[in-house]
Amino acid sequence: MSEIEIQLNGLEVAVVEDEPMGLEGLIQILQKLGCNVVWTAKNYEDAEEKAQSYLPNVVFVDLKLLRGTNDYETGWQLVKALRGRDSRISVIICSSTPVVDNIVLEAIHLGCPYIVKQDLWQQEQTVVASALLAAHSKSVTLSNEVAGAIQGIVSKIRGKGGLSLREQEVLELVAAGLTNEDIAAV
Repeated sequence: MSEIEIQLNGLEVAVVEDEPMGLEGLIQILQKLGCNVVWTAKNYEDAEEKAQSYLPNVVFVDLKLLRGTNDYETGWQLVKALRGRDSRISVIICSSTPVVDNIVLEAIHLGCPYIVKQDLWQQEQTVVASALLAAHSKSVTLSNEVAGAIQGIVSKIRGKGGLSLREQEVLELVAAGLTNEDIAAV
């Protein structure tokens, strides 16, 4: 089976990643796809400074931008700051850890429905391309990790009876990739 050729010529992106190998790997994939990486940052402060000068339409953000802690708080703070600067930008979350419920829910809450697993970068150029296409078109295309996590959350909630039938239906529609307008029409 041949791989589909995807080119995103000239799409401007930025990358915030504190691991040098991860940063270089993602840059190579983005350039191979035809993207223009306008800036990179290795930490929150560097990203904030560069975003003040220029904020492209798409920014990849590693959640684990550590400041001596072992949590995601710095990554989430950066996502909030970037989206606060311009709500039209698309932020694609990068994660090297398993995608768990709380990460998925926070990502969706902050308007980031695409999570790219860093261990897939070298194997699956199409994963990064899918994330970019979704971000560039402003569509709500959920990554497999996000959709799977939402399905798991719905299953857990159904077992506990914590949501109304409509709330469960809305979650299922979100997992299927429908927009707010589409869901409202159902």
